Amino acid sequence: MLRSKDFLLMDVLDIKGKKIGYIKDLLVDFNGGHVEGFVISTYKLFQGDLYVLAENIISFNRSMIVGKCVKDKRFELKQLKGMDVLNRYGNIIGMVEDILFDCNTFTIKGVLVSTGFIRNFILGKKIILTNRVILGEENLWCYGDCNKLSLVSIPHKLAMEVGCDEKEG
Repeated sequence: MLRSKDFLLMDVLDIKGKKIGYIKDLLVDFNGGHVEGFVISTYKLFQGDLYVLAENIISFNRSMIVGKCVKDKRFELKQLKGMDVLNRYGNIIGMVEDILFDCNTFTIKGVLVSTGFIRNFILGKKIILTNRVILGEENLWCYGDCNKLSLVSIPHKLAMEVGCDEKEG
């Protein structure tokens, strides 16, 4: 499972090995449930952004090699990040921080939701599966049980272990 930050700032090369630019953002078809491709910020001064679709990616590891780029504007992940995530009662659960997707099929598996700096530290972040959310114009609506999956941060885990040790001792 990968996050968008695993790709950000990755160098992009053409099939001849020439650097085109670096990955600036992801192209997302949220309703279709997949990552369509990537936004490339070019190294050429006046060229502007290019877009590479998933089917044009030849390989990626530390850098990405692409067959061709297009200029078609699409829905970008930055438009999704920062959206409030609401439960079925209209209460704010948190904010979209990132997406999780399969690196082989580029299928979006979940949405990483930040519940606030202190709550993230104490309780961890949430992952909401994509089959439980609907993308609106201003918000992401979670219509299922949004409390099923949570991530626990390392400091939180350590604090819980220390707290348990203190209670036992």
